[in-house]
Amino acid sequence: MMTRNNFNINSLIGTLLFTLAAAAPMLAQQQANITETTTEYDKQRLSSMTISIDAPVDAVYDPWEEFWEERYDIDIDRSDKDGSSIAYLAEEILMTGVSTQPVYFYSNVDGTDERSTVSISVALDQSKVITRQNDAAAFKSAGDKLREFETYFYTRYFDEQLAEVRDELEDARDDREDASSDANKARKKIRKYEEKIKDLREKIEETREEVGEELEDAEENEQRVLDLEAELERIQRSRRNYLG
Repeated sequence: MMTRNNFNINSLIGTLLFTLAAAAPMLAQQQANITETTTEYDKQRLSSMTISIDAPVDAVYDPWEEFWEERYDIDIDRSDKDGSSIAYLAEEILMTGVSTQPVYFYSNVDGTDERSTVSISVALDQSKVITRQNDAAAFKSAGDKLREFETYFYTRYFDEQLAEVRDELEDARDDREDASSDANKARKKIRKYEEKIKDLREKIEETREEVGEELEDAEENEQRVLDLEAELERIQRSRRNYLG
């Protein structure tokens, strides 16, 4: 029979395996989803490249900033926020592989509780944006960094989920062991009380038998006293009749 604790353990293991299984195809699909579009960055629209992220937008904001700081030592500042949309700007920075000259790096993270989009634009000045048409090599390099972020994000995103499930699984296993230990202690107490009840029942039966014998003897003695008193009364009446 499956206990409640075993069901919880199996459920957590199932969640862990499902997460592992889901992660692989999602990561494999990321290399083809960059699209060219236009994006608004702090009230100006620029040609950009965009990727879709299968995660809540709240989970993307921090990794996006940390990716550029960790991988390229680039500090992107939040320049504007409109609802869930946050625009970032890093001015006159060096971006390896994109340009040997300082560039303006625009980016935007937007989305919902289920899905997000990340868009970037790289400009040689505040208006001249690098595109596939005017600099294919630089455009490809920028796109490679966007794909690199996808791998960075999904690795971190799923690793955090796996760590959380593993922690929950470990806690559940500890709870199961504690519950098993408590159950064994309870079983021992139950057996102890059952033995006490059995002994008490035996003593009750013995007492009933003893009391029963004593009651029987008392009733016999009581009847004998009554009989003797009646015989005494009969003899006394006879004596009075004959002797006066």
